[in-house]
Amino acid sequence: MSDQPSNDQPTPLAPEAAEVLAAAPRRPERHLLSIEENRAAMRATSTAFGAGAEIDRVENTTFPGRDGAIPVRIYRTASGSQPVLVYAHGGGWVLGDLDTHDAICRNLAALADCAVVSVDYRQPPEHKFPAAPHDVIDVVQHVLDHAEKFDFDPGRIAVGGDSAGGNLAAVAAQHLRIHPGLVHQLLLIPTLDTHLDQWPSQREFATVYNLTRNDLDWYFNHYFGDTDTSPDDPLLAPYQARDLTGLPSATIVTAECDPLRDEAEAYAARLEQSGVDIGLRRFDGMFHPFILFGGSLAAAREAQEYAAAELRKAFDRAAPR
Repeated sequence: MSDQPSNDQPTPLAPEAAEVLAAAPRRPERHLLSIEENRAAMRATSTAFGAGAEIDRVENTTFPGRDGAIPVRIYRTASGSQPVLVYAHGGGWVLGDLDTHDAICRNLAALADCAVVSVDYRQPPEHKFPAAPHDVIDVVQHVLDHAEKFDFDPGRIAVGGDSAGGNLAAVAAQHLRIHPGLVHQLLLIPTLDTHLDQWPSQREFATVYNLTRNDLDWYFNHYFGDTDTSPDDPLLAPYQARDLTGLPSATIVTAECDPLRDEAEAYAARLEQSGVDIGLRRFDGMFHPFILFGGSLAAAREAQEYAAAELRKAFDRAAPR
């Protein structure tokens, strides 16, 4: 966990990050816009994420879930059996979709030489918690149970996501940890806790850059604010889970100038203390959600390459000998 700077000034962005963020479409804080205006703003911002890598085959389909069919998009880089990453997009649970995160899914598939299943989970306010984690858990479970039907390697399955999607990936990993085919979790700039005031990075970056405390409150209020869910429920806040033993290996990427930084790095420390093989890398001078800007930010491309390399290592460790 990082301490606040002694001069109470937030850590400055790297020059390249500041330029990219300044060039992105401007928007008011989330609470000043409607749901549809916020969703449109994220779609507009996603044009800066780039087109992503060329992929052999991309297919839109559905997988069954406990509450009905769940839309997914499958990316394949080769024919025949492949390891697979089930991916949950970010956007504070409320925003984002298969298209806003198409580029990062393409890039991870190409860089890790694996299939990717991107999950179009149900979102609030139309679908309150726990619809989103249920959908991601159900898709991962379906892949684990029916991997060979889809030409996925049943012994090399990972779950991952960015921001709120990283939260959902961590939740799925906790719920499905006993399955031997689930070999890795890829948590990119994840949100993992509900007790925001305990983290110095939440205070340092509460009113600056791309993700403010007002934004976070807006996301949480829409996600579970009018439910009877406890903020300590691990299905909502995976950091609050008491037992982290037996989880698959993990890769966690954080950004220095991100209010979510400290909770993610503290979760990495807890995983390591619980005997989980963990890779953690912080990208200095970067904002939330820098890793998506692969089309315009060198550090984002580097972060995606790092994440894919760690994913490949996990798949290689799990490969039959």
